Amino acid sequence: MQINITRKNAGISDSLRSYIESKLQGLEYRYQKIVDAQVLMSEEGRDNFVEISLHITGVTLFAKGDGANLRAAFDSCVDKLDRQLSKKKSRIRRKSLTQEEAILSGKLIAEERRDEAVEEEVGQPVLTFDPDEELDQQEERTGT
Repeated sequence: MQINITRKNAGISDSLRSYIESKLQGLEYRYQKIVDAQVLMSEEGRDNFVEISLHITGVTLFAKGDGANLRAAFDSCVDKLDRQLSKKKSRIRRKSLTQEEAILSGKLIAEERRDEAVEEEVGQPVLTFDPDEELDQQEERTGT
């Protein structure tokens, strides 16, 4: 992964640069498809702002954060990007379920119906999302 770090109106210390690179390498370790990262840091008065753009194959993720110092602002951005990457990865996993996996996991709800206007293969599964089921599962995990 290529990392480009820019700071407006000031330089970047070696310790800050290595901190940023290590955090972004941690994201790359969990999500291998990250191509490059753009980090823009700025200070306005007492406020510190950080913007990060992650380029993944076919997608660009963006996070903006602020904090008492640049490391805190950077950490808030990394947390936001981690959540975005987690959601993206779970969407990809859900879409890539095979028919057998869908049946075994209980995600297969209904068979696809043949549309008279469009020729389709009969018997293809339709995966649907039940928000109530997801809430029940989350409540079981958290114990609330």
